[in-house]
Amino acid sequence: MHIGSQILDAAPYTDAIRELARFGEFDVYDVGGGLGARYTYADSPPSVDAWLDVVTEAARSYLPAAAELIIEPGRAMVARSGVTIYRVVTVKSGEPPLVAVDGGMGDNLEVSLYGQRFEATLVSRVGGGSPVDLVGRHCESGDVLSRGVPLRSPAVGDVVAVPVTGAYCFTLSNNYNGARRPPVIFVRNGAARVVVRRETYDDLMQRDC
Repeated sequence: MHIGSQILDAAPYTDAIRELARFGEFDVYDVGGGLGARYTYADSPPSVDAWLDVVTEAARSYLPAAAELIIEPGRAMVARSGVTIYRVVTVKSGEPPLVAVDGGMGDNLEVSLYGQRFEATLVSRVGGGSPVDLVGRHCESGDVLSRGVPLRSPAVGDVVAVPVTGAYCFTLSNNYNGARRPPVIFVRNGAARVVVRRETYDDLMQRDC
């Protein structure tokens, strides 16, 4: 079953599993995923453990005792493991000010596709500041990473961190307007290693005949 994505309440899973049981008895039930992650300060999703308590209790109540249960809580488990790093390339005054970075919808389509909200901060001046619209470089009106995000005195050359990008951003990355996709770097205990290298122009043209 699939009841949606970025769900911030576990209760609908009880209703869904009860409806699923109406289709009959089977050896395997895949109750899907959809459990949300905390992308913004306003989000308050249940923990994976709390979600599992609801799912398993509903399964015990409505599904055959011997059935195998499959779950897919991907986003809730990996979203927080990713942070995307950008560099500011342009700052335009206005209401609101526009802060453009060297990435955008080529590496994060969640905003333009789903309206997903992301927070952001300057690496050298974390927290605080006045609201700006953080936008990309892709020459497209929908290329917005975060509207009204507070940044403290952003300037060209500043490094911006956008957290909670571990789910879907990499898998939805693309070459819009010929942009090269960035690398993926794993970091642990102060050590970093490249696991997906940065694209080159040769990569972009390798299928041309």
